[in-house]
Amino acid sequence: MDDHSRKGAELPCFSLQAAGGPSILWLPVAPACNMRCAGCPRRSDSVSDQAVKGVSLTPDDAVGKVAAAVVGGATPAGVVVWGPGEALANAPTFVVLKKLSWLYPDVSVTVATNGLLLSDRLEELVRSGAGNIVLSVNAASVGTAERLHQWAIYRGRKYTGEDAARLVLRQQWNGLENAVEAGLPVTVAVAEIAGVNEHEVAEIKQRAEDVGAARVVVHPFPYEA
Repeated sequence: MDDHSRKGAELPCFSLQAAGGPSILWLPVAPACNMRCAGCPRRSDSVSDQAVKGVSLTPDDAVGKVAAAVVGGATPAGVVVWGPGEALANAPTFVVLKKLSWLYPDVSVTVATNGLLLSDRLEELVRSGAGNIVLSVNAASVGTAERLHQWAIYRGRKYTGEDAARLVLRQQWNGLENAVEAGLPVTVAVAEIAGVNEHEVAEIKQRAEDVGAARVVVHPFPYEA
C-alpha cells in the first residue's frame, strides 16, 4: 500500500475494501473538506484545512500517475479519485475525471464521497466520466449523526449540532437514491465505531440495500472525539 492509500485508510469516511483494495490506483486530488467528523485526523475548523494539502496531487500529477502506469504496461483495473478532503467540494476532482475520461476511456473511475454534495453534483459526475461511487454513511439516526458530524458547510452556510446531523443524513440518503436512479453503481462504506454507531450498522446496511446500493462494506474504525 502506498502512502496515499495509507492516509486514506486512516480516515473515517474511507475504506480501502469499499474502494476496491490496494491493487487500485489511488488519486488524492481533493484537499478541502466540507465536514468535520469525529475520528478524522483534521483539527482545523476551516473548509480548506492546510494539514492535508501535503498529501494531495495536482490534476496533472494525478493524470500523470495513470499515464505512467499505462506506458509501463500496467494499465490499472481502475482508479479511485478521493480526498483527503471531500472529492465533490474540490474543482480538481472534475478536472481529473474529464481528463481521464478523454485520455483513458477504458479505465474504470470511482469517486469516493461523504455524500453532502452528491445530489447537487450528480449530473456533473456523470458528464465527467465517473463510473462508480463510494459513499460514506455512518449513521441512521439524528442522535448518532450528531455525535459523528460536528459541523458541515453546505451552500455557503455552516451547520452545527443537530442541524448538521439532519443535513448530513438528508443529503447522504437522497444522494444515494439519486445516484442509483441515475444508473451509477454505489458502494456504501460504513465505518463501524464501537460505542457510537455499531447498533445502527445493520439498519444502515439494510436501508442502503433497499434503496439499491450495489454493495455495502463495513469496516471497523477507532473512535476519536
